[in-house]
Amino acid sequence: MKTPLEATEGMLQAVIDRDLDAVLDAFSSAPDAYVFPEGPRWTTRGGDRIEQGWRAYFEAPVGIDGYRWVEGPHVFESATLGQVTGVIDYDVHGDGRSGRLRMRMSWLLREEGERWRIVHEHGSQPLADPYGAGDWWPSGARPLGAEG
Repeated sequence: MKTPLEATEGMLQAVIDRDLDAVLDAFSSAPDAYVFPEGPRWTTRGGDRIEQGWRAYFEAPVGIDGYRWVEGPHVFESATLGQVTGVIDYDVHGDGRSGRLRMRMSWLLREEGERWRIVHEHGSQPLADPYGAGDWWPSGARPLGAEG
């Protein structure tokens, strides 16, 4: 059986390869599967809706052309749950342009049928200044992995 990291990176490669069947196979079809996509929607709940979202993504003029781990991957694995987290730079294209998209990513995987399937995906970016008070870390005491 693949590891949670191998399953996650396999899904990412399938997105790059535009292999819809392999992407769908990487995700759980269960009704409790729940993702926070990087796009304009807040959430998608249920394997059937996740499938609809991926089908729409592959029909849209957008895509991921490559990725690099900037921080991580950090992996946790138990008998039935796995977690893969880190910061990734995606090479992306859309609307006739290409660029780089840095995301904090988390995947929660569950063992289903003797293989790991993604039941939760979360992509996000830091908010500019959510409290209007700047960064609360004291100067010179930046946390590990912090930029700036």
